[in-house]
Amino acid sequence: MQARRSRLLPAATALAIALFAQDAAAQQAPPPAASAQPAVQPAKPAPIDPVAIEALKGMGAYLKSLKAFELRSKAVAETGVGDMDIKVHLGYEGLYKVQRPTGFYVQLKSDRAVREYFYDGKSFTVNVPRQNFYSTVSAPPTIRDMVDKAYDDYGIDLPLSDLFYWAEQPTTDGITTAIRIGYAKINGQEADQFAFQGPDLDWQLWIARGKAPLPLKIVITDRVDPMHPSYSAELTWNTAATLKASDFKFTPPVKATSIQMSKIAEDQ
Repeated sequence: MQARRSRLLPAATALAIALFAQDAAAQQAPPPAASAQPAVQPAKPAPIDPVAIEALKGMGAYLKSLKAFELRSKAVAETGVGDMDIKVHLGYEGLYKVQRPTGFYVQLKSDRAVREYFYDGKSFTVNVPRQNFYSTVSAPPTIRDMVDKAYDDYGIDLPLSDLFYWAEQPTTDGITTAIRIGYAKINGQEADQFAFQGPDLDWQLWIARGKAPLPLKIVITDRVDPMHPSYSAELTWNTAATLKASDFKFTPPVKATSIQMSKIAEDQ
C-alpha cells in the first residue's frame, strides 16, 4: 500500500480502535508476578485480525478477476497550503475505464481543473483540456508497470492507483494492524468496515458483502507528514462495462499544443 492523500479517522472509529487494542492486550497479558518490584513487560504487538487480512486478500483476488470495469469516484483530499499551518479540503470526481492488461483512461475533474490520462499499452498521455495542451511519452506494456513509471519518472501519482496494485499483486506486507470495525452501508450497499495500519499510513476500507467484494469506500491518512494529509473516496463500480480500444487512445484536438513531459531528475 503506497502513501496517498486521505481523511483522518473519525473520532468514534479511532476510539473503537483504541478500545479494541487495549482489550486485546489485556487478554494476552500474563498474571502479575508475585514480587515487590513489578516485572517490566515487553510491548504488546498490535492486533492482526485474520478476518481483516482475509477480507483484503479476497478483495484483491476479486479485483484481479475483473478484465474490464468502469469506476466512478467522489473524493476529498485534505492537505496543507504551501508552508502555512492550515488545511483545506479539495473535492473532485473521478472516472476510470480499465481494460487489463494494457489500457486505462482516467479523468479527474474539480471546479478548477480537469486532467485526463490515457494509456493504450504503447503510449501514455496527460491531457489538460482547459489549457489546451497535452504531453505524450512511450509506455511499458502493462498497467502496473505504467503506474510505476508515471510515479517514478514523472512524479505522477494517480489517485486510487492502489487498486491496480491490489489487483496485479495482492500483498499484506507492511501491515502492522488489521481489524474489523463492523457492519456498514455505503450508498445503500451492505459492507464491512476495516482499519489497517502500516509504518507510514492509517487506512480504512469498506468492502462490499456478497460474491463481489469490491471496495466501496477508502480513507487513507499519511502519519509521517506533520500536516497528516489525507484522502477519502466513495466508489461506484460497473463491472459489466463495454469498453473499446478507442477509449484509451488519445487523439489531440486540432488546436491543442504538445509539450514535453518533464522527468523528476530534470527538475532536480
